[in-house]
Amino acid sequence: MVNKCNDIVLEIYNHPDLIKAISKTKPESIQDDLRQEIAVSLLLQPCDKISALFASNNLLRYAIKICWFMATSKTSEFYYKYKKSDLLKAVEYFNSQLDLPIIPESLAAEATKALTKNNINIETDHEIRIFNKYVELGSNRKVAEYYGIPVNHVCNITNKVKKELKCILLLA
Repeated sequence: MVNKCNDIVLEIYNHPDLIKAISKTKPESIQDDLRQEIAVSLLLQPCDKISALFASNNLLRYAIKICWFMATSKTSEFYYKYKKSDLLKAVEYFNSQLDLPIIPESLAAEATKALTKNNINIETDHEIRIFNKYVELGSNRKVAEYYGIPVNHVCNITNKVKKELKCILLLA
């Protein structure tokens, strides 16, 4: 019976849909670890539960839910073991503890050019446009109304860019 459960878990472990779901997890360096953790989690379940889920064609869905939970939930052991220790998270936390300066328009334009030229964490024209409009209008709410997008989204982008600009200014 145990060998049958192991074979079922191995089949799910190698299933293309699970591999595709795992491939969407960032950063890529944790994808193999996530896949292993999902297998361990499935192997720790009672064999009759695995067999019942497999018989009802729900084991793959269950494994993908485990994948999503492990990769996104801040209460999951996987998150604390792999994602929270990520260097980028540490830098972001450090930067969030610093007071964000008020950036003059001329300095903001110069820093935005530096960010685009150096490609430091700004990968889309979308963020640059929103930040430039923020500098022009001076308010997240006004930018959100101008583009017709949620205020929270604008706040997230402007705070992210401000943090990056502060890092650049501190290094300069």
